[in-house]
Amino acid sequence: MTEREMLRGFEQALIDRRKQILSELEHYEEALSYLEQSRPPEFSEEAQEEAAANSLKALSQKDRRELADISLALRKIEDGTYGHCERCETAIDQSRLTALPMVRFCINCQKRLEGRNSFR
Repeated sequence: MTEREMLRGFEQALIDRRKQILSELEHYEEALSYLEQSRPPEFSEEAQEEAAANSLKALSQKDRRELADISLALRKIEDGTYGHCERCETAIDQSRLTALPMVRFCINCQKRLEGRNSFR
């Protein structure tokens, strides 16, 4: 498989994932809108509704972050920088890109970044 074919494969995987997320977001937003409009008769039901709404909002925020990462990866494919670590600029392992096509860092830099953000 040529490098160009691999890039097309990654691009298609990113586009497919973006479509899936947008479909899920639409579903989440419809469910959240319904929950916000309904008025439960009892306080305990209201608390359950609020917890469900908060869960939907959190899922939606996660998906929105992933959409931003996908958009960035697609721009990198266009400008020829896709597949290179944003921190050290080395090539990201193909197996890592296959598993996470929107990944921004090589495994070593990702570990360093996660170590910096841990609560040890």
